[in-house]
Amino acid sequence: MKTIIVNIVLCAMLCTVVACDSWLDTTPPSQVPEEDQFGDEFGFRQALIGCYIGMANENLYGKQLTWYSVDMQSGQYTLHSQGQVYAMGTYQYTAQRSLTVLNTVWQRAYSVIANANNALKFIDNRQDVLDPLSYRMIKGELLAIRGMLHFDMMRLYGYGNLANRTDKATKPTIPYVTVYDKEMTPQLSYDETIKLVIKDLTDALGLLDDEPITGKHPADYYEALNDDGFFSDRSFRLNYYAVKALLARVYMWEGSDASIASARQEALDVIRDGERLGLYRWITTDVVGTDPVHSTEHIASLNIPAFTDRLKDFYLYNFLEGTEYNAIKLSEGNMISIYEEEGDGENADYRREKLFFRNANGYYTPLKLAQDRSTGYLRLNRMPLIRLPEMYLIVAESYLKGASIDLNEAVSYLKTLREYRSNYIKIDGFTRDKLLTCLMNEYRREFLCEGVTFFYFKRIGLTDIPGSTIVMDDGRYLWPYPAIEREMGRAQ
Repeated sequence: MKTIIVNIVLCAMLCTVVACDSWLDTTPPSQVPEEDQFGDEFGFRQALIGCYIGMANENLYGKQLTWYSVDMQSGQYTLHSQGQVYAMGTYQYTAQRSLTVLNTVWQRAYSVIANANNALKFIDNRQDVLDPLSYRMIKGELLAIRGMLHFDMMRLYGYGNLANRTDKATKPTIPYVTVYDKEMTPQLSYDETIKLVIKDLTDALGLLDDEPITGKHPADYYEALNDDGFFSDRSFRLNYYAVKALLARVYMWEGSDASIASARQEALDVIRDGERLGLYRWITTDVVGTDPVHSTEHIASLNIPAFTDRLKDFYLYNFLEGTEYNAIKLSEGNMISIYEEEGDGENADYRREKLFFRNANGYYTPLKLAQDRSTGYLRLNRMPLIRLPEMYLIVAESYLKGASIDLNEAVSYLKTLREYRSNYIKIDGFTRDKLLTCLMNEYRREFLCEGVTFFYFKRIGLTDIPGSTIVMDDGRYLWPYPAIEREMGRAQ
């Protein structure tokens, strides 16, 4: 693939990123000489915000990689054969609608990577125009963005279940682009590519280790630098703990015993430091009605201006089944499959009771991302990228796999999540297999509308997805490369 060369275009009409409005009010021309673009700190800040705007695009985390195509592939929904997402949701990758998604997701991701690389090309040689802390934070976030996007391209356009593959050291995967030029980037193996992801994220951690969210300095330490609010509300950025959470994901994807242990440590750091610093707060049944997106559990999220405009044609209430082909819905059978659980103790799981609207036709519409309901929702225009519950599930899973199996510890982390969701059915004394089933069910319950569940199924190589009649294999889990990439000799 030729690195996609895209001028950094900051769209002022998308400018409602919290605490960063002033950085989006002035948009540079579509073509700005690089020497001018990065002649001062303002240029680097604009470049960084431009990357986040790109990530929030509907072809990336603003739709396709979160609540739409990827989520529909988790098999939890009822799809109409005439719906826009039906082909992707049923893994028909040669259909025209699927080809459009496969091409645009790839192009958009590598466009954002190109923009990050362009800023990284200049940032070390322009430290004289940057405050030292700004330099560390901006470079750290750019590296984190590059690492995250490459990782997700590998998760989509590469194979899953790496823990049980013997060809990771030789089989090529997606190109890992680290320079801003026109040369074709050679493919590397899965092992080599994962090392590059880990390097970018680890380097990002080293640069972000004294950013505001870490609590290493008092708030007034950052006041002069942050007089315009650029570094406020770090949950809307790939902050220090978001990078740690990403590393936990990467290590679990790699799947070796050593990586599972590393994933546990990264996730535990997020959990323990989050508690110590008061960074996150569990959403409970008494507050979920006004915060269905669980904003206080977000480790990182994106601001999506006018999010309701993207959602309104898909999340419908009392829709007509015969005409609203694009309605996102769950059947009664899938709701039972996901949420019903037998055992000792009470199960009043609020995720079933308060995060769905039951339509007159018997289908259920998810409310997690609802923007336009008349119930006083307080946290609008937010799309979570990583939430705290995933860290608990990673820790629990790490005690069920790898070299340090400890069922009691696994139970402890699973129970924490379940009890905050008002599910008190006892799981103490469960076998390892039963706990793994419990873990899988928590992914299904917790991450509807976020895309996380599909990646979990792919990571463990699940062939029989609960609620789905389609038998999964590599051919269905693997997103094919765009035709132009294959024509240029890319191997998949």
